[in-house]
Amino acid sequence: MKSELEEEKSEAEKPRINHLAWISVIWSERGGLIVLLFFLTLLSSAVAVVYPYLSKILLDTIQGLMEKPGVADPMVEVNRILMVFVAVGVVGFVASIFPGIRGMTNSVFEHLIRGKYFKKVLSKDYHFFAKFQSGDIVTRLTDDLYDFPKLSWFLCSGIFRAVESISKVAFCLVAMFLLNPKLTLYSLIPVPIMIAIFYITQDRIYDTFQKNQQSISAVNSRLEMSFSGVRIIKAYACEDKYRRFFKDVLETRRGTEMAVAKLEVILHLIYQYIDYVAQVGIVFAGGLMAVRGEISIGTFYAFYTYLTMLIYPILDIPQLFVSGKRAFVNIDRLEEIAAFPEPAVPVNPVLVDRIHNVEVRDLSFSYGDRPGNALSGINMSISRGEKIGVIGPVGSGKSTLVKALLGLLPPGSGQVLVNGQDLQAADIQSYRARVGYVPQEALLFSGTLKDNVEFGTDDPGPATFGDAVNAAQMANEIEDFTDGENTVVGQRGVSLSGGQKQRMAIARAVARKPELMLFDDITASLDAANEERLMRWLEETSKELAFVIVSHRLSTLQYVDKVLFLDGGKALGFGTHEQLLGNPRYRAFMEEHLGKAG
Repeated sequence: MKSELEEEKSEAEKPRINHLAWISVIWSERGGLIVLLFFLTLLSSAVAVVYPYLSKILLDTIQGLMEKPGVADPMVEVNRILMVFVAVGVVGFVASIFPGIRGMTNSVFEHLIRGKYFKKVLSKDYHFFAKFQSGDIVTRLTDDLYDFPKLSWFLCSGIFRAVESISKVAFCLVAMFLLNPKLTLYSLIPVPIMIAIFYITQDRIYDTFQKNQQSISAVNSRLEMSFSGVRIIKAYACEDKYRRFFKDVLETRRGTEMAVAKLEVILHLIYQYIDYVAQVGIVFAGGLMAVRGEISIGTFYAFYTYLTMLIYPILDIPQLFVSGKRAFVNIDRLEEIAAFPEPAVPVNPVLVDRIHNVEVRDLSFSYGDRPGNALSGINMSISRGEKIGVIGPVGSGKSTLVKALLGLLPPGSGQVLVNGQDLQAADIQSYRARVGYVPQEALLFSGTLKDNVEFGTDDPGPATFGDAVNAAQMANEIEDFTDGENTVVGQRGVSLSGGQKQRMAIARAVARKPELMLFDDITASLDAANEERLMRWLEETSKELAFVIVSHRLSTLQYVDKVLFLDGGKALGFGTHEQLLGNPRYRAFMEEHLGKAG
């Protein structure tokens, strides 16, 4: 549990957002739609307000004709007014399309924002993903944006409903002042009361909505972890225990949802009954004036219609502030992930058109949340055609080294040099386009086998898939699948065995036709026969390909030219296997794993 000091520090570190400026930037990207919506909104409000005024004129005309019978052609004036009704009706029909456009624009903003911030997420490094859980990120890019009363709804429907209400109130008040200024002043009494209530409660509104969104993120994070680790949960028969964990976050969310619902109900009731009380008072006052003959029946009818018309707009205007506070929470949560520092980008990056040599020079690295260095003073180099094996005990820094070679982890000190050029000054995309990477834990994407193999290839040829799966020793097994290369593997490749997923990940790396291949302990999921066939195939077909092979299986040593021996994040030896046997620590490691000397 965070202390109050930590929570205050965390709040202080959050970016301070000018929400109105943020909205204006998003609006500017769809300026044409915004202008059209403003026009249709004002047109719709004007048409709605004209109807009662025309009704007043019509009623007064009929009343005058009844009081003064015998006037020539009495229906001429009535017909003229009715024609105006028809013209206004046609304009109103045109204006009535704006709710549909408004609804479509909600989706436009949703997709715009999601794409914009997803791009920002992809630009982050490992520090970002260490801080933000995947379920939390998914919530910010989905639930925070979608449907009423979240951000995309507020950006269009929320604001333009308020614009419609404000314009309708303004037009109504102008018409009401023309009818009777005294009654109009009475009708304005609820407005300052409603504004005062909002300002008193705005901080509570923001805090309540923020806690609710955080609880939704917690639920989604727990769901993501449970689905990803469902095999472990079942293997340990911990379904009941994990269900209790999930129940805890659900209870928290239920509490925050109830707090939001209570707050909205209370505010709505307050606003509604303030307006109803004012409306009843105005009806009595207006009715009394009509009986006394101070106003005509047409005027009273129009005034009563305007009062009825004002009920929902007056309720909608405070709702703009309430939904705005919720949307501001969503904006802050998006900007929190956007403001997280991105990795430094060189000003004039050097393109890597070919990888001749990669050198690690005095490389050190530490994870900020862990004590000590994961790597300390590592030196090694690899050229085209060479194969380097990286071995060492668990936790010695092997995977960290591979990620540093890939440019995923920036050196704390020292350098990774590509063709003598610091990788930090190189164009990282052009470098990675020439690297094949197979992670320790093979990850496949939802889709077909062919989609996964060709995932990292910009322009796959007709033979790309076949060559890659042949290299990975997977071709025969794919032929046995019902749909062959079009077999859908499911999320994370759940329909394949561990060895099959690993070989598909190898095929994906091979399909890129890389110049540097990084294997992070891939043999852990391969049997000895498949490992041997893979290594022989790569040796025969990729003479100029550079390899860095992390392995716990010492049989891999027969396929490499040199060995980097790591222990505790330090390089305790770099050379051929025979050279390293003179190192007591390396020899002891060999004896421990082989059970005999040598």
